Amino acid sequence: MTESDPLTDPIADAILGGSTYERLRLQRFSFFKQPVPRKLAWQSGLLFVLALVLPLAAGYPAETKALFASHSPTAASPKMLLLGLVGGGIELGTASALVAVTVRRLQLEPDLTEDAARRLLNVEDVATLVGVVTGGFAVLLTLAFFVLGYAGPEAVAAFVESGGTSPFAPSGVGVSVTTLAVAALCGSLVVFASSVGLDRVLN
Repeated sequence: MTESDPLTDPIADAILGGSTYERLRLQRFSFFKQPVPRKLAWQSGLLFVLALVLPLAAGYPAETKALFASHSPTAASPKMLLLGLVGGGIELGTASALVAVTVRRLQLEPDLTEDAARRLLNVEDVATLVGVVTGGFAVLLTLAFFVLGYAGPEAVAAFVESGGTSPFAPSGVGVSVTTLAVAALCGSLVVFASSVGLDRVLN
């Protein structure tokens, strides 16, 4: 057989002889056709990126630290952290949904019907879009606000004057930068472990 032989093509193999779930995944329209383990790896990466708020806050120059009420950025709970909490929550919630979909799929195979597979794929698609797009945007925007601190108080003042509120003002939620970063890092490790584990089971 040559490398172009359909029998050696993993896509053709999935359509012709693979599971109902994989066949429908490849046949239907979707922005993200990647398998669940890869999607979980992406979300693990986004959670790791969110954890970078801690080293960013720890490295602030003295003039930026003065913008925090306690003058301790890592122990503070600034408003920009709220976006990170939302992003991190979205990533963990949608990652859990992807794991649940895969577990349910494995429970039903090899007797998984096309209707059941489509329902599971619909949940997978929604969870992926919300997790990667919405959650990813929230995580990256959080990081952008933390990077703004390195531009100095003048840049922050210009941002406020343009119509925004100070991202360094207290949020009032009581969750510190350190707490969010540690939680995001732990979540990243758990999601990555789930990615590796499901990849081994599915392959």
